[in-house]
This record gives sequence, structure tokens and C-alpha cells, in this order.
Amino acid sequence: MGKTSQHYTILQLIDNAIAKYKAELAPGSLKNYGATRDYVEVFCKAKYKSGDVLLKFLTYAFIDELKTYILTHPLKPNDPCTNNGCMKHMERVKKIITWAHEMNFIDKNVFANFKVKKKRYESRRLHWVQLNALERKVLQNSMLDLVRDLFIFCCYTGMAPVDLQRLKPYQINPGSDGLTWLTYTRAKSVIPANVPLLSAAIAIIEKHRWKIGDIARATVFPFVTNKDLNFNLKIIGEICGVGFPLNFYMARHTFATTVTLAQGVPITSIKEMMGHDRIETTMTYARVDNSIIGMDMMLAQERMGISKN
Repeated sequence: MGKTSQHYTILQLIDNAIAKYKAELAPGSLKNYGATRDYVEVFCKAKYKSGDVLLKFLTYAFIDELKTYILTHPLKPNDPCTNNGCMKHMERVKKIITWAHEMNFIDKNVFANFKVKKKRYESRRLHWVQLNALERKVLQNSMLDLVRDLFIFCCYTGMAPVDLQRLKPYQINPGSDGLTWLTYTRAKSVIPANVPLLSAAIAIIEKHRWKIGDIARATVFPFVTNKDLNFNLKIIGEICGVGFPLNFYMARHTFATTVTLAQGVPITSIKEMMGHDRIETTMTYARVDNSIIGMDMMLAQERMGISKN
């Protein structure tokens, strides 16, 4: 980058930052940075005659006005950005501006005092009675049956849909410990995840294993678009009487809490199976409720009894 802060604009900076880190970003993250750029562009067109602004003219007021604009001017009609969605965009712009300051492209980091404030939402998870109801339900429609199985598989492995859809047979292997292991690299963070498969997950793999006469495929499961996954999953939730709309995001929360943490699996092991870099990220998925606290205390009581005897 040969330009100085006297000549660089905010949009040029974002374009160069995206180009520089393109190879390091996962496809999903790259798409998100593109959406952030779109927001900055429409904001600049609304605020400045030139449709852009030189970095040397950036002030904290620009940051504050950009945040308000994102919250009040959705890119898609009737699809407003939530507070947390807005904070994600601001987080990306802050990262780029901070990088520019560290590289001496600008003299002052106007984002230095901006705090990214996200609201904490309690994400839903399935309890055993709901998960079992989904497993036991006989679905005559082949697409509904497939989508239900994919969702259940994610509940027992913690996989995200994007990773599930590209899962290859060579990523499932028997270990020397007698367990069947699922090993993959997450598309979102490029972090490896290693999951010993439970019998319910293995049964789903066997059910959908490629057979002679089937349409040839390179993946473990038949491909289903995200649109079809979520559309059919909502129908499945209604058929099974879950009581609330289902989405694939719930599968990872179900794995982290109902399937693992509530069964006494240590949070450090859950972190590795979910492919998280930090334990704090895992804690946002694995929710500790009274049932888990009660189970922990019962185990403590049991161990105290053994120790006394």
C-alpha cells in the first residue's frame, strides 16, 4: 500500500484489507466482510457527495453515525439488522481501522474508544424428550426423513450444516481405542474438530450410506440446500410437536449441553469436539442449568460417600 492517510478513503482501505486477508478468511467470513463493506458504502453515499471519505477526515462521530445507520437502514427490505448483527459489522470495521493505524496509514485510531456491545441471548436447545420424539417419529416423506436425520446427526456430533454437507467418507475412521472417530476442519474457523461417534450417529451414517444404484456422490450424506434444510426442519418441528420453530443452529447447542455437558463430559473435551479455539466460546453453547448443577452435586455426594467408606 503506497498511499498515505492523505489519499486513502475508507472504502479503498476496506477493499485492500479484504484483498490482503482473503486467503486467511473462510468463505463465510469473506461473505460477511463483503456485507460490511456494502453497509459502509451505502452509508457513505448517503452522507457524502463523493460517496466516500478520506481516512484523515474520520472522526468518532463517523463511527457513531455508521452504527445508527446500520440499525435503521437494512440492506434488504423488511430485514433489519439486529443489535448483535450490527455489532458484528462494527467489529469488522474496527478491526480494519485498527490494522490501518498499526500500519501507520492513519495517525489516529478513531475506533480506540468504541466498545462492541453485544446482547446475550439464551439460545434454545433440545431436551432428551424432544430429541427422542424427533428420532422416533416415522416420516413418510423422503426429504423430511433425510433432513430429520441430518439434524439428529448434528445434535450428536455438534457439526454445523456447512461442515455436514461437505463431510467425506475418509473423515470417518476407526480408532485404536475401538471407537469410530469423525475428524474434520471447520469451515468457519479452520480449526480441527475430533469427535468420537455415538451409536445414534453411526446408525444414521449406515442408513444413508451410498449403495449400488444410487446417484453417485462424494459426500457421506446427500446434499440439501440450506433453504431446504431450514424449511423442512420447521415442518418437522411442527409434526413432532416440539413447541417452537427448529433451526440447525440449535443442534450445536443441543450437543454442547444435553448430549455432552449434562452427561458429565468435561467442558475441555466439549471444546475440542466442537472445534473451538477458546473455552469462552464453548461456554456460550454449553448452558449450565439446575439439572446439570443437581447432577454434579449428586456425583459429589456419591464420591464423598465412597471416600468416607
